[in-house]
Amino acid sequence: MNQQDRPYIDSNGTIVIPFNIDQKYHPWNGGQPLSVTLLEINAPKDIWSKYTEKPYPGNAS
Repeated sequence: MNQQDRPYIDSNGTIVIPFNIDQKYHPWNGGQPLSVTLLEINAPKDIWSKYTEKPYPGNAS
């Protein structure tokens, strides 16, 4: 899978969800929650906290 086939984090720390990829990645259109996508792309803690209030995986709640 190349970068255009799935969401990715650009050099500015922004998550990019290409419009023409699998609809499951489109949280604005009934797709999976963004937190699930962040898990799939192994987002680091600083990126995770920019996009969700859910606890970072592995942290005690």
